[in-house]
Amino acid sequence: MSSAAIDLVEAAYDLDIEDSRWLPRLLEVGAPIIDQGLGAAGIRYSRPPEGGAVEILEMHMVSGPADFLERHQRAIATTPPDALREQARPHLAATMSENTRDSPEALEHYTSHVDYCKDLLGITAVDPNGLGVAIIAPLAEVTTLSGRSKRRWQMIAAHVSAGHRLRHGLSIQRAASATSLPYNAEAVLDPKSFELIGAEGEAKTSSGASAVRGAAIRVDRARGRLRKGDPDKAFEIWKALVQGRWSMVDWFDTDGRRFVLAVPNPPDVLDPRGLTEREMQVVTYAMFGHSNKMIAYHLGISTPRVSFLLTSSMKKLGVRTHAQLVKKLHDLRAVAPRNGNDRS
Repeated sequence: MSSAAIDLVEAAYDLDIEDSRWLPRLLEVGAPIIDQGLGAAGIRYSRPPEGGAVEILEMHMVSGPADFLERHQRAIATTPPDALREQARPHLAATMSENTRDSPEALEHYTSHVDYCKDLLGITAVDPNGLGVAIIAPLAEVTTLSGRSKRRWQMIAAHVSAGHRLRHGLSIQRAASATSLPYNAEAVLDPKSFELIGAEGEAKTSSGASAVRGAAIRVDRARGRLRKGDPDKAFEIWKALVQGRWSMVDWFDTDGRRFVLAVPNPPDVLDPRGLTEREMQVVTYAMFGHSNKMIAYHLGISTPRVSFLLTSSMKKLGVRTHAQLVKKLHDLRAVAPRNGNDRS
């Protein structure tokens, strides 16, 4: 982990750059930690949660051989749809050799097209609505990531996913303002005193105001002295969301003064069907294979709180095991309308 990882997260939440520049900029800033010597690229794609083919929306290369993207496209174009869907699943921070351990022919197929590598690092930042970003980097040798390294990449993916969701959601909402604050924020904070200058919605409550103020302080620490001194600690305290609701972003007024905004950015989940919004957020991420600790990181709540919400959700849904919970949620996905804005 290096300060470049914090730079990458900042780029994920940068709302001042054009949509067409977001992914290229993300790769440029993150190149020092993404590129493992043979180049790096990023892909925006759609993976419908209810099933169906993976659709590539855009691809960008930041470094590597000039024909890397062409070779990569040939490899995925000739991969069976079901296998490609599995390789592009949420919660992936692994090398291809790890991801396809039970199907070694998948790696052989890929390296037959990208024949100057022996493995591929892949990180998927996929939202529950199926829209996602993949970051890929060819590797010179077959590689197994350590548990610590996987967690670091998973934390980076959580921020990339949140930043991508925020940008996509705001593009839908531009025609109608939900609040009177910039970017439909619910709180504006002074970046020095961390006092609320303006608040709407849930941020007006004492608990909401306290949550966004505490988050702004933690993000400031992560982006400040911890950036180079202890980037691991910086990532631990900078969660992807605040209380499952807000993303913390910078905003500059017309005079160039910086402020911190708390912008609503909850993940798009199923109609709760008897569950609270927070319970549905937790079980949706659980369905995608996230550990309790990573669910807590995605939502900005405590790990014990995640455990409690999972237990209460399973009781409400009448299931006793994780496998039963996953099946129940898949069944609900087949019949339930989506909750909140349609981000597809």
